[in-house]
Amino acid sequence: MESIIERFQNLQFSLRTRFVIIIIFFILALLATAIGTLAFRIEQSEAQRIRTELEQDFEKFNDPRFIFGNNFLFTLLMFIPIIGPIWGSFILFNTGIVLAVLGIAEGIPPILLYFLLFFTPILWLEFCAYSIAMAQSTIWFLQMLRQRSKKEAVRTCILITICALILSFSALIEWIMINMSLG
Repeated sequence: MESIIERFQNLQFSLRTRFVIIIIFFILALLATAIGTLAFRIEQSEAQRIRTELEQDFEKFNDPRFIFGNNFLFTLLMFIPIIGPIWGSFILFNTGIVLAVLGIAEGIPPILLYFLLFFTPILWLEFCAYSIAMAQSTIWFLQMLRQRSKKEAVRTCILITICALILSFSALIEWIMINMSLG
């Protein structure tokens, strides 16, 4: 019978295994955001005040380059072994809190606002990039333990490039959607 250590040393990260890990992180990302959305409660008047502050800040940053830079920076941090998935969960939880504030301010149940995001390409693209980053962070860490991190470093660079492309496309779509909604 193979010991756990021997099984770990023989573990292969095939394309299929990597895809499954990305899907797991995608589901965890959705859960972290949903928990933030459900866990945060605030009075409507306070939510409206916060929303007004967010809108004022938002007007300064309504630029696809800023949207991309912000999301890409978060994603780069998610690639860091061990810290990345923790950071990603924190960011996604906070995204849920922002959704809760916006929903409460508008008198919309926050969880409904969360589910409405499923109909936008932004959620799918950004969460895909975040999931790739957190999954690769985990795989890279496991490969470091097995002293196979050189190849994984190259894969990480390739995946960072893929995430940059995904987030560029997402930022452009987000900027267009925002400007269409503003009139």
